[in-house]
Amino acid sequence: MATYVNGGVLSWLMPAIAWGILIIGAVFMIRRQKNQAPFWKAFLVFMVGVFTISYTFEPRGIMVRIPILPLGVLILYLTLRRKNGRWERYRRFAWFGFAGNILLAIMALAAIPLSAIVYPSDDPATYLSNPEKVSLVQSHPAASNVSLDQKKLAEQLDGMTEAQPEGESWYRESTVEDENQSKAPERFPYLLSGVEPKWGSGLSSLIYVEGNGKGLLILSGDTQYYYQLSESIIKGGGAE
Repeated sequence: MATYVNGGVLSWLMPAIAWGILIIGAVFMIRRQKNQAPFWKAFLVFMVGVFTISYTFEPRGIMVRIPILPLGVLILYLTLRRKNGRWERYRRFAWFGFAGNILLAIMALAAIPLSAIVYPSDDPATYLSNPEKVSLVQSHPAASNVSLDQKKLAEQLDGMTEAQPEGESWYRESTVEDENQSKAPERFPYLLSGVEPKWGSGLSSLIYVEGNGKGLLILSGDTQYYYQLSESIIKGGGAE
């Protein structure tokens, strides 16, 4: 089964940390220089040096830019070389800005395994952090009038067993011809309402409940997870 990882808060927190390190490093470098260049000019050169032509890709939902051409450095070189000694005076700030892109790329890539640790994609608690507040709604006409046992859901959340979805079998069940199509079999006729994912995960999901109350189907992004429970989490309809 494919695994989808969305960095959520980490997708911007890690680049923000990288930017903080870069700015502090630039300020430190500027103040440590022997031939003191105006602070604002040196810092401006650093910022221009950050501009690059980059290769951008998005593994696991996190955008990563790999710098290819130091565009800012090239512009600064063509501009500053016209006056003797100016390029030599500022070039290290320009190259430091370009090198900062490497740090940004590393931090973005580091967010991927970190996100998998903080927000494990195979943990149902990642998608359902508030089991005591959710409710059950009917998502199919064949659903019975039942209610959710929130206490049992919360108790079993950590002990759920992931199972392989029986995609083809379930599809055949849902397409059985019936005189009244609205009464056709539906393995997951209920939907959890009010679901909130773990804070900062950035994930959104739909969580369907199996007709007997002993299975959850979580749909998130382009992936799905099926979990089995030892006890039914619905009350009424003879499902207990």
